[in-house]
Amino acid sequence: MDIEQTIYKSTLYIHNMYAEPITVTDIAAGAYLSPSYFSFMFRTFTGYTVKNYLNRYRLYHAALELRDGSKQLIEIAYANGFSSQQAFTRSFSQMYGITPAQFRIHRPSINPFPPENLWTKGRKPSMELMQCFENVRFIHKDAFYVVGLECDIHYNSEDGTAPIAGLWDMWNNEKLTDLIPDQISQGVIYGMTHSETPENKAKYFVGVEVNTLDNLPMGLMGRRFAASDFAVFDTTLEIIFTGNFWRTFYGKWLPESRYAIREEHSDLLNAFRKYPAIEVYSKDWKDEQSVMQAYAPVVKK
Repeated sequence: MDIEQTIYKSTLYIHNMYAEPITVTDIAAGAYLSPSYFSFMFRTFTGYTVKNYLNRYRLYHAALELRDGSKQLIEIAYANGFSSQQAFTRSFSQMYGITPAQFRIHRPSINPFPPENLWTKGRKPSMELMQCFENVRFIHKDAFYVVGLECDIHYNSEDGTAPIAGLWDMWNNEKLTDLIPDQISQGVIYGMTHSETPENKAKYFVGVEVNTLDNLPMGLMGRRFAASDFAVFDTTLEIIFTGNFWRTFYGKWLPESRYAIREEHSDLLNAFRKYPAIEVYSKDWKDEQSVMQAYAPVVKK
């Protein structure tokens, strides 16, 4: 499966069906992907959550109708997939900073949506990016324990991943690495995404690996993860932040490899990822340009 082409086709589906009451589940089903996996990949390739993309597309077309036509506001609201004029006005005002009625009077210029360069920006990876995929290693990791902090994230929400930054701030400010006993590799910190659900939610965990959970410090939590094979990549946080690492991983490296992401499926539309994707920061890691490792749970095809 060409995942980039799949996501691109899903945007065309949105463009054709935006006036209907479509959901993330509907769009994911058309792509033959689970809602959680589809939401993650959609954001990876477009930079928008599915709901945010759909909402922006609806509002842009509503703005064109306000500027160029004479329909009543309630007609425009219903014609662009909104359940009421109130919901439309609230969403429009948040997006454009003025009400639909004011927009019709002043007719300000607006940028088209989607942006013309959505599928061209960043499509040619730099050599620095491609170096991440030159020396891939494969390891088997037995079942392991971690101790740390955890938060809920939501891939399909505008601020759904914002809690991650707060989790890292708390970890660093309180110097929690120094407070955890029984560490396997002193000072090596994990950032882990796991337990994705069909509702587009997941868990993000910051912590260290330990050899026992018997001495769990107060205020911290422990987790056990199952054994798995991992593909290990050298990268930097700077590259991770651009989105290009995971975009290239899913769009180029994975389709060309002999591997697939390890997932558990109850059925095609209710898949969830049980095995964690891990960011590994050594004790010598300093900043966004320092080398780190990204672990992706994989299985041979």
